[in-house]
Amino acid sequence: MQYYYDQPADMILYKALASAKLGEQDEARLCLDKLERYGRAHLDDTVKNDFFAVSLPDFLIFEDDMGRKNRAHCCYLMGLAALGRGDRDGALPFFAETSALDLGHQGARIYGQLCKKEGEPV
Repeated sequence: MQYYYDQPADMILYKALASAKLGEQDEARLCLDKLERYGRAHLDDTVKNDFFAVSLPDFLIFEDDMGRKNRAHCCYLMGLAALGRGDRDGALPFFAETSALDLGHQGARIYGQLCKKEGEPV
């Protein structure tokens, strides 16, 4: 679950890309590995709502399938990791699954389209 004080996932991607551009390959690899590890580790988690949380990121009280939303988020993280490594073909299925699970996921739509465009830098 993501809370209001968590760093957005795409910001971790940008940090990795900036680190790589600065020649800090180890830092870039750490960022991307963090995204991928979290996504793989939590892909099939059973998620339930904490009704007493003071920092719910969405109005989730009546959400019917939080497991689906969690899986979408984890696929998105793994897609970002693959994209950050320059593996557009590997990232595209993750963004497609994210979009299939969460039709309103703008990040998956944007990065999925980026994966389809040849010749543009990641």
